[in-house]
Amino acid sequence: MNRIHFIEGDTDSALQAICGNLNEDFTQQFNAVIRDRDFYNDNVKYFFPTIRGDVCNEKKILGLAIERQGPSMIALAPKNYIIFKNYCVNSKIKLKGVNQKTKKITKDQIVDYINEGKITKCTNIGLAQKNHQMSQFSIQKNGITGIHIK
Repeated sequence: MNRIHFIEGDTDSALQAICGNLNEDFTQQFNAVIRDRDFYNDNVKYFFPTIRGDVCNEKKILGLAIERQGPSMIALAPKNYIIFKNYCVNSKIKLKGVNQKTKKITKDQIVDYINEGKITKCTNIGLAQKNHQMSQFSIQKNGITGIHIK
């Protein structure tokens, strides 16, 4: 296979771009890059989930499961990416450590980071208990950045 491009990965995940048939949409998966169809049909059950759909079947060791797919993707760092869907409508934006319910990140902000290096700050609000006293806290994080530190 010479038409698969590794985009980004983490401990338990890998995001890849597959250069398939240009006449089909992005839901074609591996159909255009399989060279030996008989070998694929004999071994696919060991790596991909089957139609049963139970959790044990989906979480196979060294197995593959498609969680998200789209026509294109921009990855800035592990767990920091955007997958375009429906030609930029309803795109999936994943940003490590950012509560996107309180801070809406847009595609334009990601493009600004790529073109100008403009880092978007986000504030996460949470609750913590210390000495039987509940308090609210807020943490400011870099929402869009090319690196992560723990």
